[in-house]
Amino acid sequence: MTIPPIVRQIVVPASASVAYDAWTQQIDQWWPLRRHSVFKDDNAVAFIGDEIVETTSSGETTTWGTIIAAEPPGSLTFTWHPGHGPDRASTVAIDFVPIADDRTLVRLTHTGWEVFAEPLDAREDYRGGWVGVLDAYRNALPAEPGEDQDVWLILESTPGVAAEDSVFAHPLFAEHLVFIDKLKADGVLVAAGPLPDSAGHGQTIIRVPASEAAGYIAAAHDDPAVAGDLLVLRVRPWHVVVPGR
Repeated sequence: MTIPPIVRQIVVPASASVAYDAWTQQIDQWWPLRRHSVFKDDNAVAFIGDEIVETTSSGETTTWGTIIAAEPPGSLTFTWHPGHGPDRASTVAIDFVPIADDRTLVRLTHTGWEVFAEPLDAREDYRGGWVGVLDAYRNALPAEPGEDQDVWLILESTPGVAAEDSVFAHPLFAEHLVFIDKLKADGVLVAAGPLPDSAGHGQTIIRVPASEAAGYIAAAHDDPAVAGDLLVLRVRPWHVVVPGR
């Protein structure tokens, strides 16, 4: 069984360069160490060279992961093994995608569940954990003033852990259609439907004011089909050059 990645997206009120620096240079200012760390008390975390290192006041250290690739301000990929050695490393990728001059889509993708003794349990634990981490990160970024504008977003969906057979026959898929109907009622839906050449895959396109993008992405994650792991959600900005209307 191939275990799907965790994909989680937020919109932060900052440019991509500011968002990237906040993750790599200011992680000690926002990471929720009391809930998510190895030593749990009297500690700090920072990127030191290519490593993410937790350090206590007495100088004891532990490495959480090592940078695999860094392309500022667009993306960062690192191994991830807090509390374990590098032989137990999964992989985390962060993408920083501008959707407006003063707003950035931050997408976290966590893969490599096969290294865990109980892969599905580990994935479930991280599903909730990353929500709190990303919330703390977003709240640490001060809003930058900017002019509001419409942005187009593609909400891609692929089969999740709960999609053992047909995605469309699962009871949670009916809840997904309710979510799409809500987008239509809000007047932001452009189009939605399955991709016939990829079983269980689909996409929904919305057009929203940039200031409302964060709320709609949060609602997409709260879609019962996504929250219930029937679908994995991946949000992509779409820079439309010639709109139809």
